[in-house]
Formats: sequence, C-alpha cells, structure tokens
Amino acid sequence: MAIYLSNRQKALPIKRGKLRRRLVRLLKELDLAEADLSLSLVGDQEIREINRQYRGVDKATNVLAFALEEGAPMPGAPRVLGDIVISGETVQREAPPLGYTEAELFYFYLIHGLLHLIGYDHEQGPEEEARQAAETDRLWQLLDHGW
Repeated sequence: MAIYLSNRQKALPIKRGKLRRRLVRLLKELDLAEADLSLSLVGDQEIREINRQYRGVDKATNVLAFALEEGAPMPGAPRVLGDIVISGETVQREAPPLGYTEAELFYFYLIHGLLHLIGYDHEQGPEEEARQAAETDRLWQLLDHGW
C-alpha cells in the first residue's frame, strides 16, 4: 500500500502520521489494504482551479475525487484507487454552520471522497445515496475525529 499525502494548505492543523494511520484503517476496513491512493490538501484557489478544469464548475468546493479504476480491477494488478483533493479553507468555513468541528468535517469529506473512488455515487438516485450514506456512517464510527 502506498499513500501519497500532499499538504499545500495552512487552514487545518494536519498531523501526517495520524492521518496516514486513519487512512490505513479505512482502507483495511474496505478490503483495500494493498491499494494505492493520493490525498492532496489544498486551499480554495487551487481546488477552484481543479474544479473548473475537470468539472467545468468555476468555484471552490470541499472535496473532489478522481478514480483511476473503471470496472472490476484486473486480477493480480496493483490497485491504484485515484486521487482525493480536499480544501482546508472550505472545511474551515463549512464546519461551524454544519455543527461539526473542523476535524470531524475533514474526516467526513475524506470518507466521502474515498467512497467515490471505489464506485459509490450519491448522485445516481435515492437508493445509491442511501447506500453511500450507510457506508459513510459505518466508516465514520471507526475513526477518532480529532486532530
């Protein structure tokens, strides 16, 4: 398993070791212990540029996920899930009105992005939205949500 972390933001006090351990726990829980994953923590300007470039939406957002696998993985091939990008500034801004701490909301978005990488898509209708929400809740219970 390789987890690539890039922290290019200053809004959130990320502790790389704790974050890595939590990601390992989530991947193991999803039977993806050998999978590779990239996580980038950025500011609003950078996520806005990425959102505009890849989704045609010219605004900052909280989390983006870019899956590298389509369909079933090839037997024996290494699993490379893709990239998750989270804006620390957006997390910081959204947490209070949603009733979360910054750390809680960050880990919620991390789980959300991870589930998108493995095929969950809440935008595909109420049934899929409920399935993703249930899996989010299950994974959420496994983590300590502090920094």
